[in-house]
Amino acid sequence: MALIADAAAISRALKLLEPYTRGSKAWFEDADEAWVRGTLVQRTDDTALGIGRLVFVRDDTVASTTSLVVAQTTSGGAAESADGSLDDLARQVARGSRLTGGRLSSVQRVGARYVVDIAFGELAEPGADALLLPPLSNPAILDGAADLATLSYLHEPAVLYNLRRRYEQRQIYTYSGVVLVAMNPFDPVDVYSAAWMQRYARGQQGDGDPHLFAIAESAYRGMAEGRQNQTIIVYGESGSGKTTSAKYIMRYFAQAHQGAGSAESLSSVEGQILATNPVFESFGNAKTTRNDNSSRFGKFLDIKFSRQRPSRIVGGRIRTFLLERSRVAYQPATERNYHIFYQLLAGASAAQRREYALDGAHASWQAFHYTRQGGAGSGEVAGVDDRAEFGETDRSLGMVGVDAERRSDIWRTLAGILHLGNVAFAGSEAAGSHVDRGAEDAFATAARLLGVDAARLRQWLTKRQIVTRHDRILAKVARAQALVIRDSIAKFLYARLFDWLLGPVNRSLLGAGVDDEQTSFVGVLDIYGFEHFEHNSFEQFCINYANEKLQQNFNHHVFKLEQDEYRREQLASWTFVGFQDNQPCIDLIEGRLGILALLDEESRLEQGSDRKFTEKLCRHYGAGGGGADSPAAAYFAKPRFSNSAFTVRHYAHDVTYEGEGFLEKNKDTVPDEIRDVLADSAFGFVAALAAQQPASSPGPGQGRRQAPTLAGVFKRSLGGLLATLGETTMHYIRCIKPNEAKAAWRFSAPMVLAQLRSCGVIETIRISKAGYPSRVPMRTFNERYAVVLGPASADDGNGDGEDHGERALCQRILSCCLPDASQYQVGLTKVFLRAGQWAIMEKRRSLVFEKSALLIQALARRVLVQRAMQRMRDAARSIQRAWRRVLFVRMCELRRRKRAVGVIERWWWGVCEERRRRREWLAACRVQALVRA
Repeated sequence: MALIADAAAISRALKLLEPYTRGSKAWFEDADEAWVRGTLVQRTDDTALGIGRLVFVRDDTVASTTSLVVAQTTSGGAAESADGSLDDLARQVARGSRLTGGRLSSVQRVGARYVVDIAFGELAEPGADALLLPPLSNPAILDGAADLATLSYLHEPAVLYNLRRRYEQRQIYTYSGVVLVAMNPFDPVDVYSAAWMQRYARGQQGDGDPHLFAIAESAYRGMAEGRQNQTIIVYGESGSGKTTSAKYIMRYFAQAHQGAGSAESLSSVEGQILATNPVFESFGNAKTTRNDNSSRFGKFLDIKFSRQRPSRIVGGRIRTFLLERSRVAYQPATERNYHIFYQLLAGASAAQRREYALDGAHASWQAFHYTRQGGAGSGEVAGVDDRAEFGETDRSLGMVGVDAERRSDIWRTLAGILHLGNVAFAGSEAAGSHVDRGAEDAFATAARLLGVDAARLRQWLTKRQIVTRHDRILAKVARAQALVIRDSIAKFLYARLFDWLLGPVNRSLLGAGVDDEQTSFVGVLDIYGFEHFEHNSFEQFCINYANEKLQQNFNHHVFKLEQDEYRREQLASWTFVGFQDNQPCIDLIEGRLGILALLDEESRLEQGSDRKFTEKLCRHYGAGGGGADSPAAAYFAKPRFSNSAFTVRHYAHDVTYEGEGFLEKNKDTVPDEIRDVLADSAFGFVAALAAQQPASSPGPGQGRRQAPTLAGVFKRSLGGLLATLGETTMHYIRCIKPNEAKAAWRFSAPMVLAQLRSCGVIETIRISKAGYPSRVPMRTFNERYAVVLGPASADDGNGDGEDHGERALCQRILSCCLPDASQYQVGLTKVFLRAGQWAIMEKRRSLVFEKSALLIQALARRVLVQRAMQRMRDAARSIQRAWRRVLFVRMCELRRRKRAVGVIERWWWGVCEERRRRREWLAACRVQALVRA
């Protein structure tokens, strides 16, 4: 019979099924809750047919004892009773094979039950248990564990359930090995006060509950004591709390160890570091559909400490990455531009409003094209006072070294950008474009505020210069192209302004006397997480490229830590843990003929276009292309219903990018003529911005035509960042957004699970699971599990040496509980267990306690019964004594009465006899008298 498996397969299958006993709990996928848990109520094995069946009932189903009995005994449907015929059970399993592509094993849901049909021959195949058997739930003792790495069963549902339990308990931080998982509560929590700082200051990461202060303190200790530069990497998707987490980390460094050094110098440097937060939040954050304060750039702040006095902060340096320039000119529905525009419009003084033409009809955000595109109400953020925020930003700029004159220049430039956005154009394709009559005032105001020649600006907004070999030709531009040029000016000026801010900020933070050779630093990297939207463009491509690189860096770091601990504990035999390397995907993006290279190549062509770029990609990585045989080709796909899009299979998710706009955003340059107009501005600040050379700009010998593309700039800056990270010890904080509605303490399991996959937590767990994920200190292990050896094990820890005795006892416990020696290793100070083995140890321990409890119960019941019997005996004897006394008294009374009756009778008989004798005597006397007479 086809269902029958050989004896070896049946033996292996039954061994894999050993943990699945009545009452065991397992996880099942669910469309609404991601994973749900069920309890095993029935198990049927048939070794003759080589099949088995497991019936689970969902835990969240309200079921009475009677309904559970019905679930075990009911017949019909997908779950037959255990008393059904073997042929019927075999037919049910065979029917499942048609639902699983030829496999006999299947998982079916019937109402609140899950029926798992197993063919032992299939289960015995290598790795089949993970596919055919539902993942088991961890023991109750591990519910809400502070470290996911301590879970016995490491898989998605276990991680998700543990995070949910802790979140429901108002615990927003959880360790996952070297990673701190931070859940956004969307509600104020009192865990960042000075008292909390002191709780973690000078402590170790494992001394207290999981907290970002513990990560910060661990980094500080590594820098101060280990003399090694540190980096804390904070990232997650928009709305997950990255910015807030980075802010509190910086506050911890500024305040937790402020006891040493000069109070004045500490307050100055630390105040400047903290003041950078409102500055860059105002200029680099914006309201999006997912987050009211979303960072639209990456930021790396290294806080410098003196090597002679590590508790003293002497300075800092900030680097930024990939500002979302397109947001200056365009915002999707319900979103808004960068905060600083709305702060300026709300907080400018009356004199500033008159000077910058922000009064009258232009006094609100609804008056400007660049601030109203999000629609009605989009320019306001609940609970945020833009007027007060403007004052805070202005003060913070002063603290970081931007004087009042320069601040006025900044506000004037921002106002000029706003008025430039109101410049509209009219015209046609044939006649060209011109500034619309209704926009003349906006045009004049923008030209005045930016200090540029109005005639030249008008000319190069509506015309372009074509340079030929022998001549230069002026050509008209269409209205759409004029709008593109206008927006490119706004994006160019804002990006240069954002870059310019780094200059005074870093000069203020570093100071003249700070020497890199005499300092160590702790870096805080606040960077965007993996993004996957309905429509993905160039910004999402760069963000996901950065995440690919960071994920590879993270995998190597976790992998290295895993191997280092094995070496440190001197495990007797182990193999290197493998992990899925995303290098082919990175090669697809940044390789010699990768996406970035082809994008730059197309961007430099005069006739280059987005469609040609995507077609070139599809030809190269499609069937028959030059890159079709490379490993990277497996990570590229062409959408079936689009000719202008392409799909990249990232480590977190397959993402389809719309090719439209890639070239324009990659060039991200203004025409040379417009740049000349800005460079000749009478407003010195704008002229300086236009003449400012970015760090990655071409050298003096290179022409403008060789200006680097945005992708090239980003690639180089990312490479520099990773080089810096590679020279530091890294700490990771993964921020998770628990629900889309930003509701307080609401947990959306599918959304959280998607983020866990995209931020690398699941991959970390997979790496740990491939090795020895469960690690217990040897003494703790012995104290907890020595009971499985019985009472005689109490003295086994006393050998020739304490360590030797502990190790011997540990080996005895493991040999007793885990016959397969490949499932554990004993190190110098810890016991290393494979995935699932800790649950087996807990089960063995629970069985010992259950047997002990039964014995104790039996002895206790015996004592209780004996005591009850004794009480009954004593009571019976008391009753008997009392009754005998009563009977004795009665008997005595009866005898007394009998004696009394006898005495009375005797006396009565005496009286009667005396009377009789007297009568007789009298009669005799009378007779004698008569006779004598």
